[in-house]
Amino acid sequence: MKIFEITLLFLGSVIGAGFATGAEIVTFFGDVHLPIWLIACIIGLTMFGIIVLEIWQNHHQEQNQNTPQTKTNKMITITEIASIFIYFILFTAMTAGVNSITNVGITVISLIASAGIVLFGFSKLSRINVFIVLTIIVLIISTALPHFFTGQSTVNLSWNHLPKGIFWGFLYAGLNCFMFPELIKAAAQKHKKSTLLWAGVLTAVFITILVGLILTTIKNADTETAPIPLLAAAPNGLTIVIILLAILTSQYTALFAIVQRTQKFVPKLKNRPLLSMIVICTLAFLCSFLGFNQIVNFAYPLIGAFTCVFLLISWVKH
Repeated sequence: MKIFEITLLFLGSVIGAGFATGAEIVTFFGDVHLPIWLIACIIGLTMFGIIVLEIWQNHHQEQNQNTPQTKTNKMITITEIASIFIYFILFTAMTAGVNSITNVGITVISLIASAGIVLFGFSKLSRINVFIVLTIIVLIISTALPHFFTGQSTVNLSWNHLPKGIFWGFLYAGLNCFMFPELIKAAAQKHKKSTLLWAGVLTAVFITILVGLILTTIKNADTETAPIPLLAAAPNGLTIVIILLAILTSQYTALFAIVQRTQKFVPKLKNRPLLSMIVICTLAFLCSFLGFNQIVNFAYPLIGAFTCVFLLISWVKH
């Protein structure tokens, strides 16, 4: 049961609107020209690799936490500030996503819900996440299966919607590296390393199946130029619910990470978590009016590139 709960926690951190609608996958892999299920396997294995890397780094840091860090204090400070900024961009992007498909009122509700879930603490966040992510999985499967059995060709993935190629696939992997660390650190305090690794295996399996179903749905519905592919393939209320719930999981995941990072950076904020979240949510709400597409098209590749460089430096140092 613990492994399953952690699995859904990991899934909730990456199953945001971009993943659930297929938009992220189309953006980063749209010009690869590979079979759909091969791409699904690649993404599943990539996510597993990211989780293993984050688990290794977390335990590695714990084992060496007493080693002198005087030479790396500046580097640590820079990466902490950069991490907070990146999580804030992700949080703002999800907020802008809600606003782009609904209205300001629903956007405010999503921010309040995210803050409330984070305020409950990690344990309750994890339990709430189980219900939300299971709901998303059931809705995706029920939406995708009718398209899966249509019998149309799904051999190769070749999209006209923002084709990027293999290089951008690496940036996609880098982007998702920022979705796991704080959750893994929190889970590592209560669970064994082997438990986290098995949760990583199940996460990869779930991701592979969901990506395959989503891409099959989009391909069969001929939505190659749609900005929200799954909604174009299945334009109904259930799809909108999938998108909103998926955004919510990414929102409270990013907000949790921001709060954890800022409390480490500014210890006095530990006694004022509500005030911190009010400030963060207000800033994200105001910045979200820049527009979802503008934020994603500019910031996401930048985040992916930064993370790849950061991980490379971390790997060399360790």
